[in-house]
Amino acid sequence: MKNKKMIRPTKVLLLFFLFQFPLESLAFRNDGMEELNESALRDVAGQGLFVADMVRGDELANPNEYSTPFNFYRVGMDGEMQLNLNMSKLQLGCGGVNDLLSGHAGCDIDIDYVSMMGRNGYQPGDPQSPVILDRPYMEFAIKNDDSPTLREVVGIKIGAATVDGFMATGRRYYQGVLNEENSGFGNTCNPDAFTGAGVVGCHSGLNSVSGFLGTDLSLTMRVKATVASLLSLDAWGCTGRTSTTEDLCGTNQNDSIFVDLAGTRMQSLGLRAAELTLNGSGIVAFLEFIGLNDVYAQLNADARTVHGLAFENTSDFFLSFQREPVAYPRYSKMSPTAEFTQQGLMGVALDACATTSQDTPRCHSGYAVPANTGWWMNAPSAKLVDVYNDNMQLGNLSIGDALDLLDAPGFPIVNPELDFHRAQNCYGSSTFC
Repeated sequence: MKNKKMIRPTKVLLLFFLFQFPLESLAFRNDGMEELNESALRDVAGQGLFVADMVRGDELANPNEYSTPFNFYRVGMDGEMQLNLNMSKLQLGCGGVNDLLSGHAGCDIDIDYVSMMGRNGYQPGDPQSPVILDRPYMEFAIKNDDSPTLREVVGIKIGAATVDGFMATGRRYYQGVLNEENSGFGNTCNPDAFTGAGVVGCHSGLNSVSGFLGTDLSLTMRVKATVASLLSLDAWGCTGRTSTTEDLCGTNQNDSIFVDLAGTRMQSLGLRAAELTLNGSGIVAFLEFIGLNDVYAQLNADARTVHGLAFENTSDFFLSFQREPVAYPRYSKMSPTAEFTQQGLMGVALDACATTSQDTPRCHSGYAVPANTGWWMNAPSAKLVDVYNDNMQLGNLSIGDALDLLDAPGFPIVNPELDFHRAQNCYGSSTFC
């Protein structure tokens, strides 16, 4: 633990003294000490190693029906926490009312083989490198705060001002090897498959996730197909900002594709009307020459085929659980747009809220996207970039399929093989991953 402020002995003694008192506490005045009742105490913010604060559900920019019924009490540390951990199974919020919300039994968050580590760019860092949480805290959503008899805790949130690192998930399987995590789904691994259930059977990882992911997506694929058994297609396709030189996509903010994903027990990552820019030889080179080399696809990837997400100083990352939908205040108490403007990063930062073309209403609110009932993960800036597959075989396409490529929403590609491999984060005899 790295503290951002030196702890003085006098502060430790003062902290110990204050913790001996309940909410009816004391405050220092020039003329001595004066007792504070609960209402007065709410207006006092402490400063030092431990910080405490209260935010009303209607005081920040653009409140909503999921923030206004609550007052939020925050207790945190003005320090830095570093973590490197491996978990063979993470399950939160299994069963309950969300079986009905999601339409199937399961867990709000269900992830196989989770590793938290540092990052190298948008890739996993070295084993034993830490994920860094700046200013970790806990927050409580209180309903009927002004009524001693009706006051209740509705939600609890555990988060950090920013998180920087990489989360790796799941395992890959190959032909003849039993998928230990997903054998009950009836998906058998087919290493020769490029789409469909055979692909899913080769992966485990993100079985279900409840939460909000503000994702920055990009991929590069070498797409091969035969149209009407006559015309061969062999071209590189890309979408979003990519760093490879194989494709025509750039690396700037205006090349980025930002997609907001939110829901309870999500099991797939969808990208509707994805615009893929092609480059290659033959007919593709001609289309590129006349400026008609953009095609469209509906990408729907099972979340188990995604084996990692990078978090680049992601603000307002948290886990929470609540008995009803709650829109928690952002740590900074500012909207993302106001925060980027204050930092001089509008038009520069690789985030939807730093743009004017891809921003959404949540970018202008001081409150996070409402968290649904149950467990919820909030990650407003998760990076899934430079996904790369140099051999995507689409097989024989009909004329109708080829026409679907020419206009939105595009040709459907269900559960493509992203050729995503899990990061190793194990030493010595610890070989679970």
